[in-house]
Amino acid sequence: MSTSFDSATITPDLLNQFRKVTDPVADGTIQNIINAGEKEQVNQVMRLMFQNQSFEKGMFSSLGAGLSTTLDSYIEETAKLPEWADSAKIKEGEKLFSLYGPEIFMLLNVSSLPLCYTCAKGAKVLFDTGRLLSHNGDIDPLARRLMETAQMVVNVLAEGGLSAGGRGVVTIQKVRLIHASIRYYLKHKQYNNKEWDTDKFGEPINQEDLAGTLMSFGPVIISGLKKLNVSLTDDQIDHYMHCWKVVGYLMGIEDRLLPNTYAEGFDLATKILKHQSAESEAGIALTNSCIQFMNYLAPGNSLNEVPAYFIDFFLEDFSESSGVDLSKCIGISERSDRKDRIILSISRFIIGKISHLEDHKFVQKVSSYFNRILLKGIIHHFNHGKGVQFYIPPSLQKDWNLMDNWENSLVSPEILKRRLAIQKKTDD
Repeated sequence: MSTSFDSATITPDLLNQFRKVTDPVADGTIQNIINAGEKEQVNQVMRLMFQNQSFEKGMFSSLGAGLSTTLDSYIEETAKLPEWADSAKIKEGEKLFSLYGPEIFMLLNVSSLPLCYTCAKGAKVLFDTGRLLSHNGDIDPLARRLMETAQMVVNVLAEGGLSAGGRGVVTIQKVRLIHASIRYYLKHKQYNNKEWDTDKFGEPINQEDLAGTLMSFGPVIISGLKKLNVSLTDDQIDHYMHCWKVVGYLMGIEDRLLPNTYAEGFDLATKILKHQSAESEAGIALTNSCIQFMNYLAPGNSLNEVPAYFIDFFLEDFSESSGVDLSKCIGISERSDRKDRIILSISRFIIGKISHLEDHKFVQKVSSYFNRILLKGIIHHFNHGKGVQFYIPPSLQKDWNLMDNWENSLVSPEILKRRLAIQKKTDD
């Protein structure tokens, strides 16, 4: 077990230092690609990478010997798991994901991403790259980025994702090069049309930003599951956190920013929020786009108040720990009267008296309906005419009750050892 993380050393001064550090391995690779052929060469590399679900030595030979060697070296170096990686813990972490996948997907949208948007300097990178903003009412740019995030989580936590050559490892290798490309183009005026202010914002997608994002996938999700009253054992929490520590290592995050436990991760997230959270136009715009997309996925408008209500609810523990009103940072108003409007809107869907329930019990009641609506909406959006396939392994689809169930409603007599059946879809 790595003991490099020490919460006592995480000070504002150290976090400021980490804002000047990025990912030398990925950045050097992108610089070599740029030197070999400018922008079009980068596009060719990205196309080849995303056309393949696995990497083999020599797969980039069509780009020339020099560039092929550079990419082969990058792939070999970034595929190595840390010596402390525990395959048994990883397998148990995968099991937790198989148990609570729909809840985790919901929390990604109403907790993880909004928490990242509260960090004003990091939100500016997302805003300036335009990858998370809708344009002229078109949600596809936002949809693609949310899909990429969700797909990474599936690839990482599905069975075998973090094994040698696993789908999750390959995805992380691609993400590191995407980050390095964003850094390069943001910092070069001929591509960005303006200077990136490193003194003010730090390096784009720096070590502090990466660590904060990692915490949004680890302890922030665990905190959300607890608020949903999911009963987790200490071992389950430890195993899930171990998976994300391995991911952090593979993402090129320094050991000093890789906590070992949930408590350490919660503390690191809190310190980063204290250091970075602030109200910003970028954070507000990104949050509005995220809410817009969730409302687009849900049928009708009965659930339109739910995303903002949930965001405020799931951020409250970190607002308390950091002393920052995180909801206010991203333009989410208090949920005082929003609950009543939700009750009126979804009364036809939720059976039983829910107006008197405390907030945490109310969220538990509503989320059991909302999280699967959201996940099914994501699958339908990307797998029906969008030119992008959102892949969930069949085993997880079964665990999460996403597969259609059919039962016979009329069966013909046997003729020549054959029968005809008319089936109907069930809601089981």
